[in-house]
Amino acid sequence: MEFMLIRGRPEKTAAMKVGSARHTELETEVLVRVELDIRSKEDSWAVRLVNFIVGVNQLLFDGMTRELPVVGLVEGVWLIGIIDEVRMSEQSGMKQPLLVDTKTRSRAAPPSEPQKRNARLQLMCYKFLWDNIVTSEFPSSSFFQYFGLRPQRSLSKDIRKHIVDSGIGKKVQSLNDLIKLYRSTCKSLPLAHTPLLIRYELQADRSLLGEEEFSFDKSWMENRLRWHLQYWLGKRAADFVPEDECWKCQHCSFSAVCPKVKLLSQEEE
Repeated sequence: MEFMLIRGRPEKTAAMKVGSARHTELETEVLVRVELDIRSKEDSWAVRLVNFIVGVNQLLFDGMTRELPVVGLVEGVWLIGIIDEVRMSEQSGMKQPLLVDTKTRSRAAPPSEPQKRNARLQLMCYKFLWDNIVTSEFPSSSFFQYFGLRPQRSLSKDIRKHIVDSGIGKKVQSLNDLIKLYRSTCKSLPLAHTPLLIRYELQADRSLLGEEEFSFDKSWMENRLRWHLQYWLGKRAADFVPEDECWKCQHCSFSAVCPKVKLLSQEEE
């Protein structure tokens, strides 16, 4: 992360591009993409909120949705994510959303434990965000202030038309109007189901390599998240990858300037 902040984001690898294309394909299986003229930050956030509301309606009526955006305040930091897939699961007569993440792999080999651990953390964070927006009042004042948004500013004509076409409401003129509908939508949702589900697909033919179900471990997730946020908030220095993840150095775009890689090379000599 530090190299990325200092030197810029590296170009996507071929494997990353294939993975992104697969997620787009999965999204278009259940959702229709619409081209919109976004003219402000308020328009951009309005589209995200509309996508959430539309996705939730699809989940409640059809039992499944994909590429659902979520946002929430965690440990004083705003987190933004997109849940690959949400299915409505029924257990003992009760319906609960099942959060699903799809990972594509370039090789027909199971992921390593560190890779599984990172995937679990991501999905646990999504469940935490989901449950938080369901049980807590969305802090709109903090949201507007943090992202520098003008809640009363009129949304562009194209975005207002999109909101009407999506069946959300004809009276929405501003982001503040939309937040009220967003809050109402969140309150209609149940807590996310546990266990959570990760799917692993082979990129070459999209065959299923395996699935992993795991329980939500709030204590573990919070400890890992706090450790990451300590760096983000400037409370600790950047750290090298642990020994069991040094294989990542072979694929890292910053390996040529990394002290860790230089040290490993010296040890091999």
